[in-house]
Amino acid sequence: MFVYVRNLDRAALMPCTPAKARKLLRAGKAKVITYRPFTIQLTWQCEGQVQPVTCGIDKGSSTTGLACVGNDQVLLAAEIHHRRDVKNKMDDRRDRRKSRRARQWYRPKRFLNRATNRRSERLPPSIKTNVEEVIRVVRQIPLPLSSLVIEDVQVDIARLNNPELEGSRYQAPTRLDENLRIACLMRDGYTCQQCGKQESRLQAHHLVYREHGGKDTISNLLALCERCHTQLHQGTITLKVTGVSGHLDQMAQRSMQGKRYLYTILGEQTPLSTLFGYQTATFRRWRGLPKTHLIDALCIATYHTGAVVPVPAANRYQIGFRARQTRKQYHSLPQKGKGRVRYQVNDELAGFRKGDIVLVKNRYVKQINSIYSDGRLAFRRVKGEPANARPRDCRLLEREQTIIWEQMA
Repeated sequence: MFVYVRNLDRAALMPCTPAKARKLLRAGKAKVITYRPFTIQLTWQCEGQVQPVTCGIDKGSSTTGLACVGNDQVLLAAEIHHRRDVKNKMDDRRDRRKSRRARQWYRPKRFLNRATNRRSERLPPSIKTNVEEVIRVVRQIPLPLSSLVIEDVQVDIARLNNPELEGSRYQAPTRLDENLRIACLMRDGYTCQQCGKQESRLQAHHLVYREHGGKDTISNLLALCERCHTQLHQGTITLKVTGVSGHLDQMAQRSMQGKRYLYTILGEQTPLSTLFGYQTATFRRWRGLPKTHLIDALCIATYHTGAVVPVPAANRYQIGFRARQTRKQYHSLPQKGKGRVRYQVNDELAGFRKGDIVLVKNRYVKQINSIYSDGRLAFRRVKGEPANARPRDCRLLEREQTIIWEQMA
């Protein structure tokens, strides 16, 4: 387990052990600045000598994996759980505005009168929010990051018809190139083209066998399940199709719309490089590791060095996001006999707010998830720990944060 350290000027330093952190705190040479993740700040300016730390990012639409590797060990690992309600909330707001305009409560509608709507390369708000969540977390990492490695598209288009361009040393000589196999399964929608079964464990079949001169190209491959593939080579069934369609452009361009924006912003501060998804899969299989977002991020961070870094057992976090406030003033529907009813939010109680980190009964460090109307503070349910408490039993440690760090078991 590590304790993260910042210098007097708040520059990130290499983490230390909990024993060393306790000595610094007792001697008055450091103070606690954040509890999640637990970070201390020195009260004096040290020389600031640090080692290289690489951050691997497995970018996903709903969950993003993150692993920071330095000194041949994982210093921090996290799963970023993105907000999935942005599009629905924007649609709801649009419907409410339309309803208000119909009742002539507010201004008439406007159309294309904003510069942001006419600007080229404008990102949709839901995609931009997703990308900016990663940017915010990376900027908050309490480590001296020296480089970033991000997984880009899933396949390398240039190698689909020529697998010998690069990277062939990572595959066995008799095994199909992983880039081609994944591209074939994606093109066929992860569906067996013989029986129509959908599953993740599919195989790529050569329409023209290798011994008959067939090549390892995307046009000579077909996705089949293990059962159909075995029966086909045994001669017990005959292939229903004789060819496949061209490589779909939508599969070839799997890159997320916000990737360019992500690279531009993160690359301004730290050197950034990208990695193909099939390379991550190859390295993960070579190490014999299961597929998770954390492990993929670890493989991305160590791919170029080839270092065999163990999967972390500590300093693992789940990262979520909490809105600081709501703009909702009234309930969506009127109530009988009351008309429009104001939307009440219990956002503060005895000086405590949602998101505050408090010390409960001088023992448990908890984060306030909600405030009950009966005057109690509610926390995340953990076995053996209180789920709620009175304000008098709590002491404020840290004010609310919009980024929520939760320790993973």
